[in-house]
Amino acid sequence: MAYLNTDEVEDVIISKSNDYSSLSKIIELPKTSVEGRKIHAIIIGKNKDNKLHDSIFLTGGMHAREWGTSDICVSFASDILEAYSLNTGLRYGNKYFNAEQIKKIVEKVNLIILPDVNPDGKAYSQSDPTRIIWRGNRHLEDPSCFGVDLNRNFDFLWDFRKFFSPNAKIRTSDDPCHPGQIYRGPSAFSEPETQNIKLLMDEYEGIGHHIDIHGVVGEFYHNWGDDENQSTDPEMSFTNSVYDGKRGVNESDEYGEYISKEDLNHVTNLSKTFQDAVYQANSNKYKVTQSFDLYCTSGASDDYSYSRHFRDHSKKICGFTIEFGVGEQSFQPSWDKMEKYIVEVSSGLAAFCYVVSEEL
Repeated sequence: MAYLNTDEVEDVIISKSNDYSSLSKIIELPKTSVEGRKIHAIIIGKNKDNKLHDSIFLTGGMHAREWGTSDICVSFASDILEAYSLNTGLRYGNKYFNAEQIKKIVEKVNLIILPDVNPDGKAYSQSDPTRIIWRGNRHLEDPSCFGVDLNRNFDFLWDFRKFFSPNAKIRTSDDPCHPGQIYRGPSAFSEPETQNIKLLMDEYEGIGHHIDIHGVVGEFYHNWGDDENQSTDPEMSFTNSVYDGKRGVNESDEYGEYISKEDLNHVTNLSKTFQDAVYQANSNKYKVTQSFDLYCTSGASDDYSYSRHFRDHSKKICGFTIEFGVGEQSFQPSWDKMEKYIVEVSSGLAAFCYVVSEEL
């Protein structure tokens, strides 16, 4: 076995949807990539035609060089479809999910899986060893630069120079040639690949949880990523311009991003559910924390997901980010190691989905 390439990812999910047509369907997303590639997502669930049914949205392949994130998505989709159809359980290492648990996931929750957000970038990264660390898409304002970092292109505090403190150590840039490959793009949602994610969230109103899969750190993050969380002052929020220029400084008394106690408990409990299932699968301990503890970000997908309901209460999507690979040093681990990461992350995802199904 080896990592799937861009075409293979698309072929597998389309083939799986054809094989399990009563349980799934393919969505061809409205925007093609910068280089004109079609991008597909798969919906899995007995209620797949009900756009209002509670859904869990998984995205992979946001960063081109993190090849294994697409493989995780494809493998997990395949496992769920096969286990439900055969009325069997799923075993991930030492963690077992019985047939009734799989049944609840498929019959009570829709899984919307977009395994390759950034097919152009992945194809470029896989095309030549000298291109292997490519991170962004293939929108090149300057041919010598690095494309747009799609996970800085979402409409959440995107204009970092306006919204953040000049002392914030923020991991985004308005320089297309930034050596860290963290260029945010010319405007929020400037890229067709991020527009597709927004369009999915707009159309499938029942999405309640979004997990964006990355590598490699070995951690599981929940909102927020722009500043430290606080649950005491709802006026201290990204929506309040009074705090522009004050966000993003660690251990500062000036600002903390508001999250209700109820939501914080919810995302923390789900994060620990994921953590426990990973550990039970193969004894790897993923750290659970808010995204800001990795580094300060703006324009990230998980924060955009959650931010939507502050302006429209019907659009609450709790946002999470997986960074697979405890102790991993390579964005493309050897395949034998990647297989183990697929097992542990799939265990965490199955537990996450089951707990959400139990809450419905």
